[in-house]
Amino acid sequence: MSHTCAGPCLAALLGFFACTQEEPPMPAFVLPPEWEPHEAVWFTYSGAPTDTVLDKVVLAMDPGTRVICAADNDSLARTIAARWDSLGIARTRYRMEVMGDSLATPAVRDAGPIFLRKRDGTLAVLDADWNYYGDLDNLVGSPEYLLAFEDSFPTMLARRMGLPVVHSDLVIEGGAVEVNGSGILLQVDAVTMPRNPGWGKDSIEHELKRVFGVRDIIWLKEGPADDQWYLEPRIHGNVFNQGTGGHVDEFCRFVNDSTVLLAWPDDADLTDSVQLITRQRMEVNLRILEQFRDREGRALNVIKVPTPDTEFHDHVLTSKRSYDQMLMMRYEDLHEGDSIRYIPAASYVNFLITNGRVFAPAYWHEGKPASMKEKDARVLQVLNKLFPERSVVQVDPRAINWRGGGVHCWTQQQPLVKE
Repeated sequence: MSHTCAGPCLAALLGFFACTQEEPPMPAFVLPPEWEPHEAVWFTYSGAPTDTVLDKVVLAMDPGTRVICAADNDSLARTIAARWDSLGIARTRYRMEVMGDSLATPAVRDAGPIFLRKRDGTLAVLDADWNYYGDLDNLVGSPEYLLAFEDSFPTMLARRMGLPVVHSDLVIEGGAVEVNGSGILLQVDAVTMPRNPGWGKDSIEHELKRVFGVRDIIWLKEGPADDQWYLEPRIHGNVFNQGTGGHVDEFCRFVNDSTVLLAWPDDADLTDSVQLITRQRMEVNLRILEQFRDREGRALNVIKVPTPDTEFHDHVLTSKRSYDQMLMMRYEDLHEGDSIRYIPAASYVNFLITNGRVFAPAYWHEGKPASMKEKDARVLQVLNKLFPERSVVQVDPRAINWRGGGVHCWTQQQPLVKE
């Protein structure tokens, strides 16, 4: 018997078994990417000016997509229904869900249900840990009560819908994770680690892989300057902002399984110190994205999109305003009567992808510089090219931006059940 191929054959055989052993098991559930078909889109209404932004989205939704509105009480639900009647939104297109005290934040994506798909195509609801953006211990009242109070939203909803619940002790906010549907998840070191003290990166990765069915996790470094954590709101000097601390949906989004959009301040904007800080952070994130390779050795396609012009609101501190009191307590150099500049969490990549539509931010309005109109047009062109089978609908999100979020934050998609 010839032994000339024994070595190569044995190596090939061992390689086969090695590859077979390395194949990950099929996950029990996955987080579908946003561009997959939706059964419904959830909205959170609070009776605030932000509701008018959401009205425009609801009006322009694909008629075949169910709208589900979460309100904290019956009175607000009736008010919303009456307003929608006046706007011509048929009651057959939506349903109201009165959630009571479980609605502690209007950002349904962050504290509400994250819908997962099981192996059989049906849905489950993720009920992750929640600590109010890392601020639970500082809130008025019992932390134990507040935790149960907020965590009840996903569980309560799953019970109403007859869906199983996937529990996790990891703090996971919906706007802090982004998937491509092919095993890759984006998240941000500056958010994930502080939200989960006591967890190491390995244990965090293991849990993210378990609950989202992904294989590769990209650790971006930090988010834009205008998404400052609201407990450390000083960006620099007298410029402040209330945000999440760097949610990925504010600056880096998948648009297909191999392409991401990355917020990137124009060179002409770098005389603005806020834009300069953002640019420096995005340069770090760009290097991370460019160095990444998936299991097949493929790189990501990174498309840079502009950041909106910074909009400043000048404000004089007063002890009569609770937020001002917090600032003066936190920063010893701030005193009543001092002037600060406050900016919104503005972003072109905080868009919502749904059936037949992409709801994209647009910022120009009468009296604003032409540069804002040019950026709106540039982003529209990029999205039209990336989503040729969807209509891109531009919506002014500033009322939500001033509260630290955007349309994507105030909505959550419910995937279609796969037969």
